[in-house]
Amino acid sequence: MPNLISTKDYTGLRAVSASKDKKIGKVRTAVFHPSERRCLGFIVKRPDAALMFHRKDLFVALGGFHIADGQMVVHDDDPTATDRGAVKALGVNWEKSVIWVGMPLMTKSGEFLGYVSSVTFDSQTGEVESVTAESGAAADALLGKRVIPGNMVKGFRMGQGMALAPVGQAAAEDEDVPKGAIMVADEAADLAADGGVAAAAGKATAVATHKAKKTVVRAKRTVSEQTEKARPVAEKAAKRAGEAVEAGSFAVGKQLGKASGMFAAFKEEFDKAVKSEDDQA
Repeated sequence: MPNLISTKDYTGLRAVSASKDKKIGKVRTAVFHPSERRCLGFIVKRPDAALMFHRKDLFVALGGFHIADGQMVVHDDDPTATDRGAVKALGVNWEKSVIWVGMPLMTKSGEFLGYVSSVTFDSQTGEVESVTAESGAAADALLGKRVIPGNMVKGFRMGQGMALAPVGQAAAEDEDVPKGAIMVADEAADLAADGGVAAAAGKATAVATHKAKKTVVRAKRTVSEQTEKARPVAEKAAKRAGEAVEAGSFAVGKQLGKASGMFAAFKEEFDKAVKSEDDQA
């Protein structure tokens, strides 16, 4: 049986050095393969030096750490665990690698299913087991979240899906605006969402109806009370959900831009190291 882990369980963890007794930073997000349903590792945000000078984020490969006492212990004594060494060992194109969390989820036929809130995957191989879709806190409170099995996930696609834009800005449908999404099978749209006020209200009504077979009067009173309690909560959640969608729930474009710059910096350092090795050979 695979040992499954979730991106939400790792995001925000403190990262420390395995070879030195010191803190490295905090886990920022997970990074995924450009064309496969596979997690490659995590980005660790390092604190600025002397609170003034910016330090580049550290990439930690999936096999380059272990968890102990609620912390990510980075095997920084292993040259293939982080940054250039990890890039070379993985053999992937970093400029095309993707941060899935926060990206829009679209079916192959073009239906929008929400945004990626978390990804569950095998801790050893990185193979994606499932993706959780959400539409924002308010909408999720009303409708719940949809969990999409890994075999329905096709991967990230540029040039398809939604125009990417920062929070609070409308994405213009322009040829110069990059588009992208995590693409899933059309069948994912038929998956039921779990949780939410609407689902809870439906279950409560079903229970009340079952009880009505024994006591009709009592059941009617129960359904009425539950309906009155659920209505204002559902209406408020629906209103807030609409506002959240209009404003933009996730900084997708901004995130993608940061990721692109991040991987470009890795590649620049990697190329320098390769050139240096070639000159010495």
